[in-house]
Amino acid sequence: MAICAFGAENIVTVDPATVVSEASPDLWGIFFEDIDLSLDGGVYAEMVRNRSFEDFEGRKNELTLEFWNPVGNAEYFLSEKKNAHANDRHCVTVRGKRGAGIANEGYFGMGVRKGAEYNFTMAVRGDFATAEVSLEAYGKPTIAKATIDGVSGDEWKTVTAKLVANDSDPQCRLVIRLAPAPIGGRKIHEAQIDHVSLFPADAVAGLFRRDLVEKLAALKPSFLRFPGGCWVEGDTMKEAYRWKKTIGDMWERRTQWNIWKYWSTNGVGFHEYLLLCEALGAKPLFCINVGMSHKETVPMDKMGEFVQDALDCIEYANGPVDSKWGSVRAAAGHPEPFGLKYLEIGNENGGKAYEERYALMAKAVREKHPEIQLVFDNWKETKRVDDPKDLRDDHFYDTPDAMMGELAHEYDSAKGDFSIFVGEYAVVADTHRYGSLRAAIGEAAFMLGLERNQSQVKLAAYAPLFANAQHTVWTPNMIYPTTDGCFVNPSWNVQKLFSENRGKDVLKVSVSTDTFETRTGKPWNKGKFNHTIECVQASAMRAADGSLILKLVNCTETPQDVQINGIAGEATRTVFTGPSRDAHNSPAEPDALKEESAPFTLSGRDTLPPLSLVIYVRPTH
Repeated sequence: MAICAFGAENIVTVDPATVVSEASPDLWGIFFEDIDLSLDGGVYAEMVRNRSFEDFEGRKNELTLEFWNPVGNAEYFLSEKKNAHANDRHCVTVRGKRGAGIANEGYFGMGVRKGAEYNFTMAVRGDFATAEVSLEAYGKPTIAKATIDGVSGDEWKTVTAKLVANDSDPQCRLVIRLAPAPIGGRKIHEAQIDHVSLFPADAVAGLFRRDLVEKLAALKPSFLRFPGGCWVEGDTMKEAYRWKKTIGDMWERRTQWNIWKYWSTNGVGFHEYLLLCEALGAKPLFCINVGMSHKETVPMDKMGEFVQDALDCIEYANGPVDSKWGSVRAAAGHPEPFGLKYLEIGNENGGKAYEERYALMAKAVREKHPEIQLVFDNWKETKRVDDPKDLRDDHFYDTPDAMMGELAHEYDSAKGDFSIFVGEYAVVADTHRYGSLRAAIGEAAFMLGLERNQSQVKLAAYAPLFANAQHTVWTPNMIYPTTDGCFVNPSWNVQKLFSENRGKDVLKVSVSTDTFETRTGKPWNKGKFNHTIECVQASAMRAADGSLILKLVNCTETPQDVQINGIAGEATRTVFTGPSRDAHNSPAEPDALKEESAPFTLSGRDTLPPLSLVIYVRPTH
């Protein structure tokens, strides 16, 4: 067993004259699965939880007023609306004297910022002279307040207000009080309330939390895969993701139980997903249900509507305004096409049943939309593909050791006559719930392997993207929203650095280095597995402007001396590392780990810090 000791000789040789392949322009993207309150309670800026009173208790068929509480000795109960849409049947009835009302604490509290504006709306009917809506925090004077004209009669009326915060607090609640005029103050007043909503006025596209969109924009994603993951399949076909149920009137979309143990509003549906892609400048990669859920499979003779769903989603995204679904998009406020480029058929589906359904849907899409790049699943040894132009979606969840070891060379040999989309990958074992430095460096080693093999690997995305810091069923995740901000997994820094430092051509690079052996477990597997890890790993590329980009990873926990051949001169050196293998960010220390960049002279030698990603960019001469 060779040990990578400090002072050992590591030789990295770049051959700028030898181009191995063209680099994929879309290599680094992001994958957005609605997991762990990543949309509702995450990037979707809606601050009210159970806003239309359609959430059930858990996945039971029993409605609940969860996340709402009475104030001012109010009596409150669920009511059913007459002649209402099937997905919008319920409201809340509130009774009481002056000051009676209801309060909502949102997703673990509502974070508000001093001076910020918030847009409030609700639908209401009943009998009261005025109402007061406010943002309040325990032990503090009211932080924001507005008065709304009252209503009288049976007709529903939508009312609005603007709230301006006079203080900051991460744990506010929204309070709605019936406030009749002083005369007749003992009278019991009653109102029915529905469609309660509160958005920050600065929300991107009026929909998305600005601070979280900025974290995504910093990753410079080439594509955005959505909705991806188990959310596409659902436990049963009843819970499967069907894009047509997520467009149109916000209040008529179905609320839906998520296998990650919460109710989704579908406030971010297919249209809003495309708007987010547009805001980020990312190509849409939409993942559509293939007629399969975790527990059920649609018979082949019932697959017609699923084939049509695939054709129609392309028309919705790209069709002219005089087409059936292009006109629906235009009516939603976006006459210009969105430019859907990639369509994935199914998620983590496999076997003969998947192959049959994929072939059926793919044939229909190719005939009508040959411009669409199709993606098929690699699951349960499914390797059959109808057309070698299709991309195969490979998923990797493993340990840092596996990522640094065998997975770093996963694509050194071609997998077939098709291209690869690494649709999901992350270190999910032997790491902290918020990730860790060693996990991120393991992923960096794996990503070097993807960069070296861009002749076949065309797209890649870390997973999952978001998790509300107070709802982490799956760990780790890349970005953790809190009520008043967010913090990132160290993997975010690695993703950002790779995306910022892309090339046009992949160059030949060789590394002479020692190896070391480890033996660890694997996620969801019994027993231990051996790993042989190269101490120093590398990739090299030439950018479109002629700059040379060399990425090195030190997989060891000791400094490594490196001799660098083939690239010299004045450069920028960026280092990402940390004080220990388990170092990570947290709510208490959201910026514990950061990369550092400085001018550097490449003159043949350098020392790589322990567990580090080091990137050299030498401008063209």
